[in-house]
Amino acid sequence: MKISAIVLTKKPELSQLLLDSLSFAGEILIIVDLAPPTQLRHYESRTRAVAISSHQKTKIFYHPLNNDFASQRNFGLQKAKGDCVLFVDDDEYVGTELALEIKETIRRKQYSGYFIRRQDVVYRQPLLHGETGNLKLLRLARRKSGTFVRPVHEFWKVRGRVGELSSPLYHIKDQFVSEFISRLDRYGRIDSKILELEGKPFSWFRLLVYPMAKFKLNYYLRAGFLDGLAGLFLAYLMAVQSLSIRVFQWENKN
Repeated sequence: MKISAIVLTKKPELSQLLLDSLSFAGEILIIVDLAPPTQLRHYESRTRAVAISSHQKTKIFYHPLNNDFASQRNFGLQKAKGDCVLFVDDDEYVGTELALEIKETIRRKQYSGYFIRRQDVVYRQPLLHGETGNLKLLRLARRKSGTFVRPVHEFWKVRGRVGELSSPLYHIKDQFVSEFISRLDRYGRIDSKILELEGKPFSWFRLLVYPMAKFKLNYYLRAGFLDGLAGLFLAYLMAVQSLSIRVFQWENKN
């Protein structure tokens, strides 16, 4: 059964570690959030990005994000040819154990999709606690089993039974503080509008209570303190993210 691995990225070049970890797939599709090649003459790293296509299994597609991550992933589903599709971000990689488990599991055709536990790693230290300590994402599914919904914090709406794999997907977060802060404005503005549509408008209660509750949940109740400074920073940033969304909601309202 053929597997299509899809990578969404803004980077002009992907790590060799990521590409090598996807060698078990029948094809690798890279969806780049850039303008078409004809408009990239002044983009210095274009040649490095295109060079990836020399990999015999790899295809590169240029598709603008336009603040809609679900649309980006659905575009990848349309281009994929495999029976099953695995989505991997550009700061992740598939370990040997997960690759073997994926190949073995999809042969049984027991489920339409599979949750995969994502293991965050900061400077070679796994984050075992807090909100991301036991994060499971639906990243592997039959190609025709469903589509992605919600522009940000998107999820795969799969028809049929959904199982779970035991091996982790590794998420390298060595620059997680700077990357997190750089995404706050973009993600927060989108999420603030989505929450309004979902019936979760701005309120003083959410503004004053949710961010502090988010910090206590991650740092104390979910034992983020056991991950040392990285656990403290992550709990703090998740609280700031919650606060920024409420601030953007207030800004939209006024």
